[in-house]
Amino acid sequence: MKKKGEWCRIMAKNIKESTANLILLIVAIIWGWGFVAGKQALSTLSPVAVLMYRFTMASVLCLVFFGKRIVRTPRSTAVRGCIIGTMQMCALAVQLIGLQYTTPANQSFLCTAYVVLVPFLSWIVLKKRPQPKAFAAGFIALTGIGLISLKGGLSINFGDSMSLAFAVIFGTQIVLTGMFVRDDADSIQLAFFQFLSAAVLSGAACIAGGVEIASFTGESMAGMLFLGIVNTFAALIGQNVGQKYTKDTTASLILSTESVFGFAFSVLYYGETVSWKLAAGGVLCFSAILISTVDKKRQ
Repeated sequence: MKKKGEWCRIMAKNIKESTANLILLIVAIIWGWGFVAGKQALSTLSPVAVLMYRFTMASVLCLVFFGKRIVRTPRSTAVRGCIIGTMQMCALAVQLIGLQYTTPANQSFLCTAYVVLVPFLSWIVLKKRPQPKAFAAGFIALTGIGLISLKGGLSINFGDSMSLAFAVIFGTQIVLTGMFVRDDADSIQLAFFQFLSAAVLSGAACIAGGVEIASFTGESMAGMLFLGIVNTFAALIGQNVGQKYTKDTTASLILSTESVFGFAFSVLYYGETVSWKLAAGGVLCFSAILISTVDKKRQ
């Protein structure tokens, strides 16, 4: 029989893991609403202005809550954070540009194609051949993307193509993050320089392009505040905390449900019509995510 102390440790571990999984589910819900909030912010602001405000708010909040940790950041962590932040800024700029020309429902599924693309991008960058299931997931995702995006004459609109470009860039960022992040790296320090570099780059783009940054309505302000405070700062902290106490495969699976929440919120908020092609494509894309993330050996 197991000793009382061992049972207590097992119970404590299970409670921590259950709490972590709940935190990650909340993060996925937040990210799902982020597709709607992004559309709101874009009603009066340009994509680079949205990014500037979003990452500036997140940077300031990091300094307010974690200033003492940030001032002790090693140079190597700062450099890695800036590289990741540059990739993130490029990916999100492409995503927001695409969101101007497509619906949040479409984009919620197309953008999460990065989950399926990561094994293939890792094959290119790290020379690690994907598992056989990755090829099956890739084919299923491609079919789903075709149902969602392809129009008459097998054409794809600009917004959907930019959403797919985001998936490629963001997937590459995930692979690079895996290369740069070390076990002893402080996630808060890394996140701050990730936010800061993205804020500086997007601010510079606003200045260089003469972009209007003071055009707000109640709707765009609400979307902007949600993106900066909740979707970026709070959700990233929640993701870091949650992943510390749960399995990687479980975390990936829970976070990937952002596509389902994004679709649901878009339909509820904007009253989008759910065509059979969108519904079927969404089911196929999410099925591909499940195939990519579930690992029976590690459950």
